[in-house]
Amino acid sequence: MQILFLQLFYKKIIIVLVMDLCWLRVPQWEKHGALLHGFLGRRGGKSAGPYAGLNLSFRVGDDSQVVKDNICDVKRAVGVHDARIVTMKQMHGDQILEVKDRNIKEAGEADGMVTGEKGLFLGVLTADCVPILFTVSGKKLAAAVHAGWRGTLAGIAPKMVDYLKERYDVNPASMEVALGPAIGLCCYEIGPDVSFPLVRQWGNLAEQCLHAKGDKKFLDLRALNSLLLERAGIPQAKIINIGPCTSCAAEDFFSYRREKKETGRELSFIGWL
Repeated sequence: MQILFLQLFYKKIIIVLVMDLCWLRVPQWEKHGALLHGFLGRRGGKSAGPYAGLNLSFRVGDDSQVVKDNICDVKRAVGVHDARIVTMKQMHGDQILEVKDRNIKEAGEADGMVTGEKGLFLGVLTADCVPILFTVSGKKLAAAVHAGWRGTLAGIAPKMVDYLKERYDVNPASMEVALGPAIGLCCYEIGPDVSFPLVRQWGNLAEQCLHAKGDKKFLDLRALNSLLLERAGIPQAKIINIGPCTSCAAEDFFSYRREKKETGRELSFIGWL
């Protein structure tokens, strides 16, 4: 296993290259020895065509056996071959599910999951939307969120903060959050059908993340979710953005926008050993 350190988005990240897979980790979370987490890209894997690389979604049209093989490769590479990585049927909404059953592969229709079970890992599948992973200082809790623009409009990220606070008696100041690779301000051109609802809902926070280039408007979706998490009570120092724009990094990440819809999905995951 080869570990490289580099400076990206002004923060150090850990890149693990193993079995041809590219696995991004948060260095600040290495102190949690039993916490296993990561943001995977498209490198490695057996998928072909528009899904070429490490596609981990059964819902995009890829060969199901190939996807199963890709999942097995991931579990071996990250060291959880006998564990379960649970995903969800992502709906671009604000539903949150608690996951306890180790025998399921998919939790149901939701865009957020929480678990307090050791050996159970939560997975988010993305190809431009923001994958958001949560952990809590002093508690064996893990949570994962899928935040597209509709989920961001619905407040899925701050609702996860409220969920952890109300269900698990967690102070937001003790939460740590990582927002993974997603489409960036450079590439995410939007129309008034997106910008107007976001500004109506989030006001100045949304306006800070909208930028005009000529007569076009672009959204920094990851920045907006970061601001919403900070407003929900998580200290800015504990909100970490990691990884590049998925639309720019064609060799490393799938992008729904770049590929005109037909593409694979990469996995972000978190859980306690």
